[in-house]
Amino acid sequence: MTAFQITPPAAASDQASRLRELFRVPAETAAAPQRSAPVIAITSGKGGVGKTNLAVSLAATLAQTHRITLVDADLGMANADLLCGVSPSLRLQHALPLSDGSIHGRAGSHPCAGASLQSIAVQTGYGFALVPGSVGVAKMAELHAAEQRQLLRGLAALEAKSDAILLDTGAGISPGVLGFLGAADLVLVVATPEPTSIADAYALIKCLVQRPNSGDEVRRNGPSRLALVVNQSRSAKEAADVHRRMVTACEKFLGVHLPLAGWIARDPRLMDAVMAKTPVVAYSPNCEASAGIRSLSEVIRSEWLKAAREAPANTGTAFERLRRIWRLPGRSS
Repeated sequence: MTAFQITPPAAASDQASRLRELFRVPAETAAAPQRSAPVIAITSGKGGVGKTNLAVSLAATLAQTHRITLVDADLGMANADLLCGVSPSLRLQHALPLSDGSIHGRAGSHPCAGASLQSIAVQTGYGFALVPGSVGVAKMAELHAAEQRQLLRGLAALEAKSDAILLDTGAGISPGVLGFLGAADLVLVVATPEPTSIADAYALIKCLVQRPNSGDEVRRNGPSRLALVVNQSRSAKEAADVHRRMVTACEKFLGVHLPLAGWIARDPRLMDAVMAKTPVVAYSPNCEASAGIRSLSEVIRSEWLKAAREAPANTGTAFERLRRIWRLPGRSS
C-alpha cells in the first residue's frame, strides 16, 4: 500500500479525501443505531513533541461545531489546564473513591474523593470542557484494576454529554497509556521530524499493535484506527519524508498501514501562545500552525465524527471498550 501524498495545511478537502476510505462506514451498517460518542486519543512515543498543545487547540477548533470534552489523561504529569488558562481545584485523582493519601495527596479521605468526571470538568473559555489531569501524583501512573475501573466508568458517563471525547494521553508505552489507546476509536500518533521522535512513535505503534487482544483489531481497522500527525515540520516535503519512513516501517514489519491525518508547521507563534496560556488557534488564528490544526480538525469533523454517528453500536461504551482492553472485572464484580 503506497503512502498518501501530503498537501499544504489549507487543503483540508484533499486530506479528507485521503482518509475517507479509512473512516468510511460500510453501506450495510449505515442504518444501524447510533453509537456512543467517539473517543479520539492524541498520543506520542516521547514527550516534547507538542502533543498537549495540539490536543488543546484541536479541542478548541472542534468545539466550534460539536460538544467536545478534553480529558487530560496524562496520569501524573498533566498540564492541559495551563494551556487553557484555567486553575482547577479538583483533578483526576479526585475521581477515585480511595482514602489513600498517596493518591489524593493528603492524609485521610479527601472530601471530594469519588467525584464524577463530569463534576470535576471545567468549562474553558474556548467552548470545550476540560477534565484536568493529575500533577505530581506518582501513584496515578500505577493504578490497580479497581481504580482504573472507577475512572473508566466516569469516562463512559462523559459520552452522554459530548459529541466526541478527546484524550490527551501521556507519552510512552506504560500500561495506562496503552490501555487508553487500545480503547480509543481513533489514535492520532504525534511525531516530529527528529529521529528520536520517529523511532519512539514507531515503538509506540508496535507495542499497541502487538498488545494482546488489540493487534488484530488494529489490523482490521477497528476499534482502534491509527493515523499520523507530523508536528513542527519545516515544510510539506519534510512532513512527507517523515510519513514515508513511518508508513514503510509499519507496513513492512507490523502489517499496518499508517495514513497521514495532517501536518503542523513549525511556528514561533506557538511558543508565544504557550507563554500566554492560550491555544494557538485563538492566540494567532492566521499563523501556519493554526492553519494546520484547522485542516486536521476538518478531516476529523467531516469524516470521522460523521462516520462515528452512523457506525453500529457494536463496540459498546468507552467503559466497556476499556474494560476489555485492560481485562477488568465486569460491573457486578
